[in-house]
Amino acid sequence: MKYLGKGRSLSRREVSFRSVFLGPLGLVGLCALVPHQREHESGGVTHVRIEGPLDVGTQALLSRALREAGKRDDRLLLEVDTPGGEIELMWKLASALLDASDQGIGTVCWVHDRALSAGSLLAMACERLYMREHATIGSALPVSIGPAGLMPASQDDEVKEKLSSALRGEFRGVAEKRGRPGLVAEAMVDPEVEVLEVRIDGELRLISAVALEDLRRRGDEVRFERTVCARGELFNATGREAVELGLADGLAESIGEVIGKIGVGSVIPSEVRRTRSEDLAGWLYTLTPLLLIAAFVFAFLELKVPGFGLPGVLSVVCIATLLFGRYLVGLADIPHIVLIALGVGLVATELFLMPGTIWVGGLGALLCVAGLIWSFAGNSTGFEYALDRRILFDESFRVVVSAFASLIFIWGFSRVLPKTPVFSKLILEAPARAIPSAGDRERKGVANIGACGRALTRLRPAGKVVLDADPAAEFEARSDGGEISRDGRIRVVGAMDDGRLVVAPESVDWESKENLSV
Repeated sequence: MKYLGKGRSLSRREVSFRSVFLGPLGLVGLCALVPHQREHESGGVTHVRIEGPLDVGTQALLSRALREAGKRDDRLLLEVDTPGGEIELMWKLASALLDASDQGIGTVCWVHDRALSAGSLLAMACERLYMREHATIGSALPVSIGPAGLMPASQDDEVKEKLSSALRGEFRGVAEKRGRPGLVAEAMVDPEVEVLEVRIDGELRLISAVALEDLRRRGDEVRFERTVCARGELFNATGREAVELGLADGLAESIGEVIGKIGVGSVIPSEVRRTRSEDLAGWLYTLTPLLLIAAFVFAFLELKVPGFGLPGVLSVVCIATLLFGRYLVGLADIPHIVLIALGVGLVATELFLMPGTIWVGGLGALLCVAGLIWSFAGNSTGFEYALDRRILFDESFRVVVSAFASLIFIWGFSRVLPKTPVFSKLILEAPARAIPSAGDRERKGVANIGACGRALTRLRPAGKVVLDADPAAEFEARSDGGEISRDGRIRVVGAMDDGRLVVAPESVDWESKENLSV
């Protein structure tokens, strides 16, 4: 293939820098070009069905459905039939629905059979909620799955109350934001919450047993009607019961009936079905720790190998794959990728263009870590809600644990790889300590401060040099800060405790103050 114009060849340093810096930026374009399933244009409703246990693929599916509804200016009709899922995933899904409403996307939920546990919060997060008459909603006690099956999330009373209190607040907040009884939402989570129906001044109200005692103690006229949820039980209601309590907006036995109730006429909804991309997102999510550890390990190997080679490419590929999986789920977006790409670019600048400028590489590493944590938690995650703060803490902890696991692998590799046939020729080893021989004594006095020579390898910052006084003798050396190219002229300016020389470009003026011997 021919190109018009005259170009110049790139140096190896320029190729390495551009590969590291421009590689992550290519992911931005890749994410922008990811094909999404597009059906025929809708008349006002985008329908998505969520069934079975909630997983990361569900999050990717909901994210795609919200994008489709936003493009068409549709309402999103969420059909739910789920036994629940993880707490953090539940909150991310509910947050996505709440954010969609803030962005002008109308959300409607239709509970087909079950909206249990985490599914109950999804249903309440929608602006309007309809249920089949015999569908059920509720039972959101946090549990863990272990060898003995389902059990409470914690056996410690303090930890249990802390988690329960946070969930009660989140369920109550979401319910009240949608005009639904917050006390009923709390009773879904905590069996200690008792819900009573009373009549005050002729008006039916839902209050707790404690509130009832307080009203009677004040002398207010309160008439007890019935117990909606007794102490020791989790709240769970059928569609008809949910409508009576104000939890649901109405009953509907079919999608067509729901469409008729929301006032968009007799339209054919656009279907958004789960595809292989959602399954791929779930698979990549399970590989997150391995990809993160591999990225750190390959980055370390790249630092140990001269030039930009295979380990550097593999590190970039691991990070790109990680971000691509998060993009499919709807967590990572263009700002996260740009932030990480900027961080990688600063680290590349430190390594290839400005070696020894520690703050540039440090700032780049900080941006990379911040971008990773932010992409793991999602755009809408902040510090306002307790579950949001917990998600940020958990994702930060995951990155830290992966970093420590990487250090263990790096420690193992540093002891094994230098002894392998391939890496022994690539990785610089520390000079061996040996008993001085006659040849060593003959070289004594050659490596003095001010002695000149040339670099046998590129010093970035470590490598090998020879001195003019003894061209046959090789010395391990380290640059005093700036990178020195191969065959560049050098001058000895000092020595390290391990015997390596400290050198600088010959053009730098240094005064000889003392003699050194190696």
